[in-house]
Amino acid sequence: MPGDTLAERYEHTMARIGQITRAGCQVEMVWECIFDAEILARHPELKTHPIVQHIPLNPLGALYGGRT
Repeated sequence: MPGDTLAERYEHTMARIGQITRAGCQVEMVWECIFDAEILARHPELKTHPIVQHIPLNPLGALYGGRT
């Protein structure tokens, strides 16, 4: 997948989900932001977990060597 656009990755994902459902499995999809909100609502202690205290990665930094 290196070099794929986000649109291409989305199409690959949708194709794979199609394969899985045609095989008879049920697939449930949830947007990451909704998943995060629901998990944090049920487990508020995760808000202060050390792994989430780090600044998120900046994708532009990967593309432009940290110059944003």
